[in-house]
Amino acid sequence: MTAPQGQDKSWASGLFERARRPHKEHVEALRLHVPYAFIVAVLVSFASFQIWMNPFGFSDLVQRYSQDVSDLLITGPHFYGTEGRDKVSVALIDEDTLHQLKMPWPWKYGDHARALDALLQYKPKAVVVDFLFVDSRADDTLKDLVAEIGRYRKAHVPLYFEGGINLPYGENPLRPELAATGVPIVDPAVPINSGVARQYNATGRCFNQKPDGEGNCPSLALRVFRDVYGKQYPLPHINDMMELVWGTRTAPENHWITSTDENGNQRQCLEQMNIFRRWYLAFFDTGAVKSPCPYTAEFTVDALYLHPDDKDVVKMAGDHVIFYGGALEGAQDKIYTPVNALLPGVFVHAMAMDNLITLHGQPYQNAVSINGKPVDGNLVQIIAVLPVILILSWIHWRGIKRRRIVLGGPAPKRSLTIEYFMERVAEKVWHYLAFGLALGVGLVLTRSVGLSVANWVEVVFVSVELAAMLLVGVPDSIWGYLHHVAGGIPQLQAEEHA
Repeated sequence: MTAPQGQDKSWASGLFERARRPHKEHVEALRLHVPYAFIVAVLVSFASFQIWMNPFGFSDLVQRYSQDVSDLLITGPHFYGTEGRDKVSVALIDEDTLHQLKMPWPWKYGDHARALDALLQYKPKAVVVDFLFVDSRADDTLKDLVAEIGRYRKAHVPLYFEGGINLPYGENPLRPELAATGVPIVDPAVPINSGVARQYNATGRCFNQKPDGEGNCPSLALRVFRDVYGKQYPLPHINDMMELVWGTRTAPENHWITSTDENGNQRQCLEQMNIFRRWYLAFFDTGAVKSPCPYTAEFTVDALYLHPDDKDVVKMAGDHVIFYGGALEGAQDKIYTPVNALLPGVFVHAMAMDNLITLHGQPYQNAVSINGKPVDGNLVQIIAVLPVILILSWIHWRGIKRRRIVLGGPAPKRSLTIEYFMERVAEKVWHYLAFGLALGVGLVLTRSVGLSVANWVEVVFVSVELAAMLLVGVPDSIWGYLHHVAGGIPQLQAEEHA
């Protein structure tokens, strides 16, 4: 049996009127009857929206800022190991190299061949050439570089050349004469976020290597790691980009490097800074706490000719993965890092290799594998925040229930002042417990499935927002309003005192 049309209009007009002008006392009374499940649903919806939809870029900002803070103040100086640092080095051609050797730039192919041959004498683990050889310029010393590739193959030292990408005139990624030797060609692409290198590609262009079953090829650092350390540390499938960890304890071999800061002061690579000064400067003068020197050990190419027996050169070149690149002012190949000012781009590849060695082939990632299946980092964050939501919701709901009992029953035996004080103390204790749980869950995710700090630390920020929502009573206010608009009638009945 249907209601008369007049009754339908009356109900609709009442609904509209209550929505437009809610009765505040009724709303306040109804909010005391909010179900626990509704509080959880509101918080889960808010957390999911915050994490998935990334309003105003909040999630990205939190992730990248937390990654920078972690590298600069926590992971970099205290928790990141030195195993990779002791096995990776960079051989640079810089302005001083050109001056010392009295050689113009660009070098001839034969000059590069001699530099590579000098490196080969130290018996490195592998050498990666961080120069692009794509121009078909006339140079009769090209045969010397081709011959040098053969010498590396004969010595069983892996040698890699970077391939050109996004070339404007359709050039070959590597000169055909060099590519014909079969030397591995790797993809040098590096993702940049707001001008800072924080991540590293897991896959790249295949060039002359065979793709895997999914049609992918490993990026530069992953390819070299797989070839050199694959038997020692089998490389698992990486679902997304690597999250780079930038160390701050520069290699001791970099003691020779000095840098001039923006105030004209000379800074040494190995300058010491206590933890309190580091934390203070990180918030009030970030540039002062950033290292003037790279984490990876570096030596200039002229040292191979002028000081071949130098103990530091021998240590950095022998049994190391060497990245052979340039740091020339006109090259415009410099990148910011979370812990350094501008560095030559070759150090990003070196740091990615360092991460793979230090973390034994299991770098931190944006996405993780659970039971062999890739799971997006956002979903993992939502799952991680659920325990926090359940605890905070239960604390809040119990507080509402106690207030409802007080309003509907006899006067409490304890004074209202003591009751209020105990409630606030318990609330704070449980809130801190919930935040501690969020941190604990994040650390477990990092240790067990390799989710990066940049991804799980947002759980803590979202937890703070959820706590603020509960402190001002957002879920119960929504419940009281919706219940009132739907025609709910407040009934303050005495609750059981249990």
